[in-house]
Amino acid sequence: MVASLSLPRILRRRVYADGTDLEAREAMMLAATQAGIAFSNSSVALVHGMSRPIGAHFHVAHGLSNAMLFPAVTAFSVPAAESRYADCARALGAATDGDSDPLAADRLVEALRALCKDLEVPTPQAHGIDKDEWFRLSPLMAEQALASGSPANNPVVPTVDEIQDLYAQIYA
Repeated sequence: MVASLSLPRILRRRVYADGTDLEAREAMMLAATQAGIAFSNSSVALVHGMSRPIGAHFHVAHGLSNAMLFPAVTAFSVPAAESRYADCARALGAATDGDSDPLAADRLVEALRALCKDLEVPTPQAHGIDKDEWFRLSPLMAEQALASGSPANNPVVPTVDEIQDLYAQIYA
């Protein structure tokens, strides 16, 4: 078995490009298992809290809504845990040991944006969610996200207004 974080970047995208690629599928399965173990030993944070209302109101799969949110929420969260996000960037191969923490953290956000683009993760708009309905429900979704408790585990605990701003950022 190959540890998911040590995989070359191209291998991490192969399973998307070719679902019959057994090596890439094995790596994805291992990565999903590791993620499940991580969730079981810690708590989810802002991305998950914000994803739940998207699924409830717009019937978007939870994993997809997480992917829609992940780059923006990571960028929002970086200032409160820059060195931790920099470590993530280095582990993913998005930054080197020689990169400063601010640069590495920025590279992580860019790597997440690139991954979403490569995997064709749609914005809510591209997914077919009506703009007026999205913005009409954003205040309620922000309240629901905060009430879920998940945002309290985030490095930056957002306000309702900040959550609404994040929803606005990812729409288009």
